[in-house]
Amino acid sequence: MIAFFIGLYFNQKRPLIEDTQKRRNFGQPIQYWGNLDSVKGRKAYPKLREYIFTALVARTDIDFIALEKGEMTSRKAVDMLMQTMEEYANWGFHFMEDKLTDDPNYFYRETAFLEVFLAFDASVTESTDEEEPESLD
Repeated sequence: MIAFFIGLYFNQKRPLIEDTQKRRNFGQPIQYWGNLDSVKGRKAYPKLREYIFTALVARTDIDFIALEKGEMTSRKAVDMLMQTMEEYANWGFHFMEDKLTDDPNYFYRETAFLEVFLAFDASVTESTDEEEPESLD
């Protein structure tokens, strides 16, 4: 989930390698993401799956009119959503791998992921500052 959101927030995708034999499978179907409570106090977070799906629909170029008319199959739409999710997550995994290459203990700090997401926020703030409209005063 973290890798997906890193790719999504940085709006960066990385296609999977073509050779399916070299792909790694993390083996956790999305329907199980965040669905378990824990005795140690962790609460289930199934809403996160809905947020992921919403982001995928927003960021995947699906022609919903063609889908409605039957000009596109629902399987094709699902494949497109899955590809978008995989490419965002793949970029996020490579981002994390680069951080670990630079510093093997990077993600053992309590604030590591917070810093990653704050860096995204800073890049958005910088780009929006440049695009501010001229004052009407």
